[in-house]
Amino acid sequence: MLIIYNKNMKNDTWIIQLRKGVFELAILSLINIRPMYGYEITSALNNIPAFEIANGSIYPILKRLTKNNWAISFWEDSIDGPKRKYYQITKEGSKVLKERMEEYKQVYDALMLLGKEGKQVDNKG
Repeated sequence: MLIIYNKNMKNDTWIIQLRKGVFELAILSLINIRPMYGYEITSALNNIPAFEIANGSIYPILKRLTKNNWAISFWEDSIDGPKRKYYQITKEGSKVLKERMEEYKQVYDALMLLGKEGKQVDNKG
């Protein structure tokens, strides 16, 4: 699935809320691959237009992820300067990521089904 993000939508509150809801998933997805430090996460997100984020804006999200025990943080020396704080997904975080990605896909698929022209949804229940 490709999310097209138009910079003219920056003030659209619906888009803002949608993006806030998926940033946790995006960050968990990144640190599920390997531990990453804050600036590295921001740079990776900014490589995808739908996830453009200002420097520093991810730290409240990272704090929430660690508070929920979905990620842990640790300091590591850097050859380029001061120590860096890395974030790594936990087993609980991996579980949450998997569950939420499945839920997100179900919602996305349902919206695509509803949007198909001429398609009737069987309303059993």
